[in-house]
Amino acid sequence: YLDVMKVFVNDILEKLSEVGHEPKRFMIKKIKTVNENVHAVIVDVDDEDTELLVAVSVLQDKNKYKIIKNKQ
Repeated sequence: YLDVMKVFVNDILEKLSEVGHEPKRFMIKKIKTVNENVHAVIVDVDDEDTELLVAVSVLQDKNKYKIIKNKQ
């Protein structure tokens, strides 16, 4: 059994950061495949002009990100 965090477009993620730093929040804008790997295009909720392309496997790392709002 694999415990996989499901991620969906419009989910809000929080990037866990070092102690003393404000955690950043991102929204998943779209899902796309790059070189047969699933990636998410995420935007900073405070700066929607800046898009980042992140592998979904990275988003599923509970030590790096957590879903704080699921918009299903």
